[in-house]
Amino acid sequence: MHRVIRLLALSLLAVTAYSGRAPAQPTPPAQPGPQVSASSAAKHAAPAASAAPGSYLVLKKVQIMVKYDDPNEALSPAIEMLIPDTWGFQGAIHMYGGKTGCFSEAFSVFWEAKSPDGVTILHGFPNFAWQYSDDPQELHNLTDPNRRTHTGNQTNALCAVAKPLSAEQYFRQMVLNDLTPAMTVVSIEPYPALEQLVRQRNGLPPADAGNGGARIDAIRVRLAFQKDNQPMELWYSLALVTQTYRVGRGFLYDIHAVGQVALGAPNGKLDGNDRLFRVVMSSIQPTPRYAAYANKWIANFYQIQADKEVKMDRIQADLDNTITQTYQQMSANAQRVSDIGFHANEQNLRDVRTYRDPSTGQTMELSNQYNHAWLNGANQYIMSDDPNFNPNSALAGHWDQLQPVQP
Repeated sequence: MHRVIRLLALSLLAVTAYSGRAPAQPTPPAQPGPQVSASSAAKHAAPAASAAPGSYLVLKKVQIMVKYDDPNEALSPAIEMLIPDTWGFQGAIHMYGGKTGCFSEAFSVFWEAKSPDGVTILHGFPNFAWQYSDDPQELHNLTDPNRRTHTGNQTNALCAVAKPLSAEQYFRQMVLNDLTPAMTVVSIEPYPALEQLVRQRNGLPPADAGNGGARIDAIRVRLAFQKDNQPMELWYSLALVTQTYRVGRGFLYDIHAVGQVALGAPNGKLDGNDRLFRVVMSSIQPTPRYAAYANKWIANFYQIQADKEVKMDRIQADLDNTITQTYQQMSANAQRVSDIGFHANEQNLRDVRTYRDPSTGQTMELSNQYNHAWLNGANQYIMSDDPNFNPNSALAGHWDQLQPVQP
């Protein structure tokens, strides 16, 4: 049986590639599964004025929408994020729209955010999962046609079996050659903010607290390329999450490529977009309803597989139960972390801080790349470093200043 029973939150950190093209148009998903589209939560709001670079940033909340099983129900938000107010956005969730046939990647998230001139672009594409074992019997089980997991739909894609890789190896072997146009690696550096973001979203403890077999390797790659005969640059972030389980004479490796977001910009402009990159990265969130729906849907398929496994091999079934319990504990931890928040040091590592809306008492995590934040009644945000800046004097509409919450 394919053992990639895992948290949905991992699949919601969009794996990303840059192509210079819009995402593929949504296709009808397999059943069961939600119908999808994208919207801007602030599309009916009065537009906010543009700002001089570095003075303040006007953001809007955008959403990828889904339609659940009830045909009479309206579209509901599934994934939310913040992007610059003047940018365009489109996104979709396809059933098995990625390269893998793993049940854990059934909900494939695509999105694109683009500046008005179409030059600066963020892309989001589905995650990728695979597994491997250095125990001969377990490796045989993983590749057994009678046990191997596949989508069963029109593509009949198989869940991949391959040796574990580092994040850099994965990028060079699995991503780089698929990027369009062809790109050259300039540098690769660790990306601790993404590592902490993945840990927080999935209920994993800090790296120095003992992680129960979970290892995260997060990097950010800088690339150079040509587009329409113009020199361009790109950042590509990537995290590999590897869960390790003892089995037979070796280990089972459950591996997921997650948290990848790519930002492309003209040559010389990339560093000036560093804070924007971090703001968007830290804002991507699934809604509670969508997370619960997709978790239940995926778990149902794994339960069917587990029931089949019991009839074939009790040892393998026991291993499946152990993995299931591990991810159930991770899911509970993720919910706990979501409820109480991480302490200041971990928030700092994730590039976020907590704010309170004084008009409602509601708290929220926003980027820590700016020191001041405001919110209006149309899901628009302003962030600034200037303590003397007041959007109520400079922009249309009414803006409530958000209050930083001390941990």
